[in-house]
Amino acid sequence: MAQSDLKAQLPTDDLAGEVVVADTVIAKLAARAALRTYGVVDLRGSIVGFVVGTLTRLLGDSYTGGVEVDAHEEHADIVLHVIIERGLNLAEVKRTLEEQVRFEVERVAGVRVGRVGVRVEDLRQ
Repeated sequence: MAQSDLKAQLPTDDLAGEVVVADTVIAKLAARAALRTYGVVDLRGSIVGFVVGTLTRLLGDSYTGGVEVDAHEEHADIVLHVIIERGLNLAEVKRTLEEQVRFEVERVAGVRVGRVGVRVEDLRQ
């Protein structure tokens, strides 16, 4: 198991073995949840990330630029770099975004989410 991987919480102790979730999977789930959240226009990473993200989207794969995952022993902390729709209440969008990302990652991956940080990088129409 790589240092950045996390063990998923299985719903019952009757199941043998373990499920290990890579941090890139957590980042993809968080990015998908963020982009589906009302008020989030896009994610923003570095310039290199932008180019890679554009190519990735054109090829039909998931994009994780603008998402940082810090894996700990029992949980993952997530930081999102987002572009928010101009004119919306930033605090409300942030609250909804945190809830959506936490719910999606915990539901799909079975990994407990600790802190969800949101950094608003820009506002756009």
